[in-house]
Amino acid sequence: MKPIFARPLAFCFMLACLCVALPAQPKIVQKAVLEYDFPGKYEGQAAQGMAIHGEMALLFNNEGHCRVYNLKTKKKLTEFDLASAGGSNHANCVSFGVEQPKDAYFPVIYVSECYGNRQCFVESITPKGPRLLQTLQIKTGGIEERSFDWVVDRENKFIYSLAGFSKDSKQHVQITKWALPPLGKKKVTFQKSDIVEQFAVSFPNLTQGACIRGGYLYLPVGLHDAPEGSKEFKSREIIVINLKTRKIEKSIDINASCPNEPEDCDFYGNDLLLYCGQSGGLWRVPGV
Repeated sequence: MKPIFARPLAFCFMLACLCVALPAQPKIVQKAVLEYDFPGKYEGQAAQGMAIHGEMALLFNNEGHCRVYNLKTKKKLTEFDLASAGGSNHANCVSFGVEQPKDAYFPVIYVSECYGNRQCFVESITPKGPRLLQTLQIKTGGIEERSFDWVVDRENKFIYSLAGFSKDSKQHVQITKWALPPLGKKKVTFQKSDIVEQFAVSFPNLTQGACIRGGYLYLPVGLHDAPEGSKEFKSREIIVINLKTRKIEKSIDINASCPNEPEDCDFYGNDLLLYCGQSGGLWRVPGV
């Protein structure tokens, strides 16, 4: 390890605690702009999660390798493997939390395992390397146990988990809200009684990562121009969900301008940056 610096739903269905939200409003076409040409695929591993704090962008690849870039200088500062790195850790979605240990450079990060037990790894990045502080898991017997993403609402101190399911030949994403556990307990197991709120939305695209800001959930979705999947499944968009109304407010179509697979997103100031796979890059997405 190197030293570290600093179409509308036509039905309602009954599931415990589950409310179905209406789907997307009319699609908005926007031109995504390549702002940073940072690699996506790296050392043989696909691009996955991203989180931004101040001027620093943390880019993750499959199995939990992290590169830290300064967005102002566009320089790579360091790289390392997470403490939770390994075969089941897809690092599908990464977001910063609210607590920052005394010896850490940043607030703790929440890393979505996606594979294996679908856990969330909470890590602290220190001068001596990353440390695994906490592991979150779900044991409810419900769809939420299969969550592929965990994403923190820092402003309100909640964490959301996202799980996919199929019903009536439609693809849905179940969104579950939990209180953000304080650090201290090494393993947190969420039960059914811990669910604060739960609802579902429907869209045909392949889901990727996520971020939350100002009461909105931003979901980059779709694929690059690969042979597999239907045209809709591949469509590259940013799905914007209002967490208060529990509805999709808009979808931002970036197909014409961004050829790579969307992986994760986060805000740099007031700009939404999209981290992409294949040749990579951080793309600025207007209209958010």
